[in-house]
Amino acid sequence: METKRLGWTDEKISPLILGSWEYGNSSIIDENSAVEMIRKAIELGVNTIDTAEVYGNGMSETIIGKAIKKFKRDEVFIITKVSIDHLRYDDVLKAIEGSLRRLDTSYVDLYLVHWPNHYVPIRETAKAMERVYKEGKARYIGLSNFSLPLLREFREYLSKTDVAANELHYNILFRDVEKEVLPYMNNEDISLLAYDSLGLGYLVGRKEIKNEYRWYILAREAYIKNIQPLIEEIERIAKELGKTPAQIVLNWLLIKNNVFPIFNTTKESHLKDNLGSIGWKLSNEELSKLEDSVKKIKIDYFV
Repeated sequence: METKRLGWTDEKISPLILGSWEYGNSSIIDENSAVEMIRKAIELGVNTIDTAEVYGNGMSETIIGKAIKKFKRDEVFIITKVSIDHLRYDDVLKAIEGSLRRLDTSYVDLYLVHWPNHYVPIRETAKAMERVYKEGKARYIGLSNFSLPLLREFREYLSKTDVAANELHYNILFRDVEKEVLPYMNNEDISLLAYDSLGLGYLVGRKEIKNEYRWYILAREAYIKNIQPLIEEIERIAKELGKTPAQIVLNWLLIKNNVFPIFNTTKESHLKDNLGSIGWKLSNEELSKLEDSVKKIKIDYFV
């Protein structure tokens, strides 16, 4: 599989990142199946895995630790995150130890602050993260869900390293990052790790809505109805190119400089489908048609 450079680093990683928030939730996928899914992804070339200490209350990290034992440590690039509740200096240092223990490794490749905590000074968290880096427990550090002002402030407190990546909500429909933070990150050579790259599946034809609250169901139904022009255009282009809707949506992100889509899956068929988004590019004409469809959508919320 082709690789892509992570931001300002010399690190070459897979252009697609395997997300793992579902791993550790036995109602979605059992542990053995999750281990096999991770191993299959690595065998097929997806050497980068994204997790967090809060995913499954640590079970996601534990499962990943078991899965990667089949491989040499440097064959896998592990990203994990410290939770919003652990951003005090000493708490960060304790959190990384917990993640390393569950992952059964002496280091993580990229350690992210999962969410900013407005009750904890950014300087305190930044200094703790830099210590994690200096002690070799994380090869690189970064952020997740940080706006431009907060990203800038965090960087001001670093002296020994820099932010390598910022994990943000980004897909063909949800484009807020393009206003300020993405241009800044491109200029500073900081990678964007794009989560919810498939729009919870609704961008690629998902119709199922499960929730006990009627207001939620109504809102989601309205959302799906409103984005139909985009869904139809994605499906039309996919049919024309002999691709699938997921491959179109992921390729839209893949062809962008310094952007790495994160995808989640519990099925091998979906894993292989998503890998079909690599190695080709949407044409300017196809991109223009997708943009025209996005502009037709009037929606003031995301559910």
